[in-house]
Amino acid sequence: MVDPQIPAWAARVLGADGRERIEAAIAEAESRTSGEIVPLLVRRSATVGHVAPLVFCLALIAALVVDLPGWLGELGGHELVWVAVSWLLAAGLAVALSRLDLVQRALTSQPDEIRQVDQRARLEFHELEIGRTEQRTGVLLMVSLMERRAVVLADRAIAERLAPEIWGEVIDLMVAGARAGDVANGLSRAVLRCGELLVSHFPIAPGDANELRNHLAIKE
Repeated sequence: MVDPQIPAWAARVLGADGRERIEAAIAEAESRTSGEIVPLLVRRSATVGHVAPLVFCLALIAALVVDLPGWLGELGGHELVWVAVSWLLAAGLAVALSRLDLVQRALTSQPDEIRQVDQRARLEFHELEIGRTEQRTGVLLMVSLMERRAVVLADRAIAERLAPEIWGEVIDLMVAGARAGDVANGLSRAVLRCGELLVSHFPIAPGDANELRNHLAIKE
């Protein structure tokens, strides 16, 4: 049964039990480490306001190149009417296509995607209060769905012991899941691998408190 609190777009990519599987992975990983693992799924990080105007311009250029008004004019009527119709068709196509993730990715530069996904991860690290654990052992695993990119941000205590390069495998697991259309599996595997990397430096301690909820955060 789909959780009514999950947005429709997230429910589609997570499946019926995706959230539960991810949260079970968090509990399993944190049963062996004092680290606090917070997975986050966001719909997109990059701005896409430029996509619709760009698609409109491309569609209009294509219509003029193939002389769409001339083709339509063979049906009869004034040529200016068919020019207006061509503009309307281009506008409708722009609205429809600009909503597709594939088109948004294609028309957003890679440097912009990388920069904005990284910025979103840093913002969410603070919004989710991951930096407020007593021993500074929180870690964010974020997947940005539209861009099919992932980021791992670790708090100070973890960053002092684990080099940034060590998270490459965790990032690859999340990205592979997003590209394969199995976000839940990618995030679950990433959470478990994160736990394995943390346990040698941050093993579970007697009386360890669970400072951050074992849940998958979902945001637009």
